Amino acid sequence: MTNWKAITVALGLALGWIVGNPAVALGPAPDPRAEVKVNVARVEGLTQHLRNNPQDVDEMEHLAALYMANGCYDAALGPLARALQLDPHRRRLWVALDRAVRLSGRGKITDAELTKMAARFKEALAVD
Repeated sequence: MTNWKAITVALGLALGWIVGNPAVALGPAPDPRAEVKVNVARVEGLTQHLRNNPQDVDEMEHLAALYMANGCYDAALGPLARALQLDPHRRRLWVALDRAVRLSGRGKITDAELTKMAARFKEALAVD
């Protein structure tokens, strides 16, 4: 039984050391450049998918969510505007648009502006 006592004490000390020094438990800090590369690759992948499937509202919503997750609220407005043209009854698109407009600092956006943003987004997919 003394071996179990020694193991328990050793585990307790190791746990205390790890808790006392969180860097040991977490490992090295992630490289932010790697995350940016992943996000850029994901945006490019979604954009390519939308070129081939220009009516895919779900992927437009995913693209807008990716932009918003990275703080690019103005960039999210184009895919959201186009998605709303295709499916104006999807409530979560309206919620995402409201959030993107608010966080971009615009305060308000007109229907005419939304129509222009949707057209620009559609043209950008066709051009590339």
